[in-house]
Amino acid sequence: MSNRAWLLLLCLALIWGASFYFIEIGLIYLDPFWLVSLRLTSGAAALFLWLTINRMALPRDRRFWGATLIMGCLNNVIPFTLIAFGQQYVTGGLASIINANTAFISIIISGIFIASEPVKRHRVVGVLIGICGVAIAIGGNNPATSAADNAGLTGELAIVLATVSYALAAAWGKLKLTRYTPLQGAAGMLLCSAALSLIVSAVVTGPPTLQLGEAPLAGLQLIVGLGVLGTAVAYPLYFKILDVAGSSNLMLVTIIVPVFAVLLDAALLGQFVTGTNLLGFAIVTGGLLILDGRLGAATAQNHSTRNN
Repeated sequence: MSNRAWLLLLCLALIWGASFYFIEIGLIYLDPFWLVSLRLTSGAAALFLWLTINRMALPRDRRFWGATLIMGCLNNVIPFTLIAFGQQYVTGGLASIINANTAFISIIISGIFIASEPVKRHRVVGVLIGICGVAIAIGGNNPATSAADNAGLTGELAIVLATVSYALAAAWGKLKLTRYTPLQGAAGMLLCSAALSLIVSAVVTGPPTLQLGEAPLAGLQLIVGLGVLGTAVAYPLYFKILDVAGSSNLMLVTIIVPVFAVLLDAALLGQFVTGTNLLGFAIVTGGLLILDGRLGAATAQNHSTRNN
């Protein structure tokens, strides 16, 4: 990948690393479904306002809206809800480590559906190592886990399912949405997913509680942190990286996200991951570096230099 793509990845990782912290705050006031609705509606409103101010129109063809509706389900409604549900039982730091599984699942799915991103040997090795790391991280003792009813394991598995949805979304976006601008793709996706999430929330849980109305500062924090930054700003970045670097490289953002998520959890919430969780993350990092190809290239270059 180019240095520009890596810089965009770093910015996206910082924003999404902070999102795990904001989700934990939001769960104090809202159930997972309405928290996702708040995130998506505020994000969609912010991005639509930006398009309106800059007089940028969205495509009107059915193909665009059909593609963005599916993208909104795979990339927003399903994984956001699963992660919010999972974070009721695990810390944001651990959730971000498990979320790294997205990169490995994405390699497999992209190799199947996208001809320009074939599965190469070093990527297979990286995937196998990374999945082992995720398994070790999940196996670590988590202080937020309920041993009595295995709620912690349920939360962890929900986040694993979210990574599968994210990986499918990355492949779908590469196949169906790169013909549009990043802003168009992000806005269409968020408008569809926001509308869908409101319907799902109302049907599944009924009206939202009024707790958030009694904490306006917390509400503002969630709207800015999750809606504006974590969604309206993040997704144009997402589609830009998808366009310039591809779906499998896009998922490398998950190597950086846990660093910010773990640090924020520790500094602001006093929540810490275990040594086993960190060991799993170290193995995940190694798998991602091998998957990226730079580690193998650097090793080969050093070996060649020594022989010369």
